[in-house]
Amino acid sequence: MGAGPWDPELLTLGGKRRLEAAEVVIADYLANPDLLFHAPRGAEIIQRQRGVSEVLRLQQPELNTLMIDRAKAGLYVVRLKGGDPCMFGRGGEEAQVLRQAGIDFEFVPGVSSPIAAPQAAGIPVTHRDHTPAVTFVSGYEAYDKAGLHVEWEHLARSAGTIVLMMSVRNARDNAGRLMSAGRAPTTPAAVVRWGTRGIQQTVVGTLADIADRVDEAEIRAPAVMVVGDVVRLREELAWLERRPLFGHRIVVTRGLERSQSLAERLAKLGADVATVPCVAIDPPTDPIAFEDAVARVATFDGVILTSPNGADAFMTSLLRQGLDVRALAHKHVVVVGEGTAKACRHRGLLPDLVPDEGRSEGIVETLRDRDLLRASWLHVRAEQGRDELGRAIQLAGGTYALAIAYRVGRPSVPGSVVHSLLPKDEGGEGFDAICFASGRTARHFLETVDSQLGEGAGLRMLASSAIVSLGPITSSAMRELGIVATTTASEPSEAGLVSAMFHALGLDPSGKPSA
Repeated sequence: MGAGPWDPELLTLGGKRRLEAAEVVIADYLANPDLLFHAPRGAEIIQRQRGVSEVLRLQQPELNTLMIDRAKAGLYVVRLKGGDPCMFGRGGEEAQVLRQAGIDFEFVPGVSSPIAAPQAAGIPVTHRDHTPAVTFVSGYEAYDKAGLHVEWEHLARSAGTIVLMMSVRNARDNAGRLMSAGRAPTTPAAVVRWGTRGIQQTVVGTLADIADRVDEAEIRAPAVMVVGDVVRLREELAWLERRPLFGHRIVVTRGLERSQSLAERLAKLGADVATVPCVAIDPPTDPIAFEDAVARVATFDGVILTSPNGADAFMTSLLRQGLDVRALAHKHVVVVGEGTAKACRHRGLLPDLVPDEGRSEGIVETLRDRDLLRASWLHVRAEQGRDELGRAIQLAGGTYALAIAYRVGRPSVPGSVVHSLLPKDEGGEGFDAICFASGRTARHFLETVDSQLGEGAGLRMLASSAIVSLGPITSSAMRELGIVATTTASEPSEAGLVSAMFHALGLDPSGKPSA
């Protein structure tokens, strides 16, 4: 199955469905690790890596054996390959091995990098005013060694665009072969590294000097080389690099169910987003007690919902018991934060009160101002939480009942995701900024990194990064862990986090350095 070039939004719908059904995922290093989170919890995840000794580096025979063994054990296996599996991806070779072993298989095409990477750099591989053809060719010497020689003379005479894959190491030789075969040294050429990513690199020159420009920019694999007049269009059509967060790698650490929206928002602003889920939502320890509390909703004056997960659990429980929003008629509904309000509205419930301050003190102040502290309240929240709200209501003479809707745990995170956060000199890609939406996510992040890389690795990793906090309570909890927020969001929302991210990186919303 093709994973696409990197951008997780370029995964096909067919690919997503198969990942959601996977029992085993065997992925190449060019597949974005974010895609692995489409697989069910508990699925076996195996991802090849390059340049990191601690992480699995499988050779082709071992991969073949893995696929066959897992399939013969009756498991549904997804072999996830960067780009398209059959565009220089050994998909055909692996399928032959499976056929010989009597294993049923299917191909699921993916968006291929020789098309996607140039487009992300503002270079269309065909254009009515420039070329009627495009040729994709390997720039890798392995094919020569196998006796499958590239017809350089034919390529040089072609009037079309040439896209060479796996050609960074051989950029000078390949450019020289094209010129020796008759292609003009002044022919425009470009090399695009990590196409579609927020850390994409593009260098532009001619056949005569493109190799020098690649060396000067220290371009490394994975990259594609584009040769032809269409390269001239980049100056007019470049788009990704013009986004305000382009060039910045940002880590999102919220629960996986709640991280997608923020990740997409940051990606649309040009960031290279790495998702490290630090919160797993599990059923409550006593689900019957929660159902009983919701069943008694008619006996309360109002309901307090302090998280999107709590709001979803509460509404789902109502429906399970044959009730709906009509059970809340003439009752006060108080929620914390715009995220919780949005979750309520999505379920057809309009909150009555959304305190300005996104914590227990804000709820207490809001209820006191409206003389509602003495009412009877059902509070729906996670198993772990603060008790200030209940104490304030009871001290005021009100009635307070706590309904535990869910537990918050620490999910397992593939090793490839954690290792990608290491600095470049340690085999990873590093990151420029990270955001935490709660003290718990910060603690779980440290625990996840330390469990895979050793004690203290998490704090060392954060030492050179900008750190964004959702609010004062989160910042305070982070300080207890030894983490100091660079910037604290002015409002507890995704918009607040994004605004704080610009500030932490020293940028204004245009992407320019702030004054």
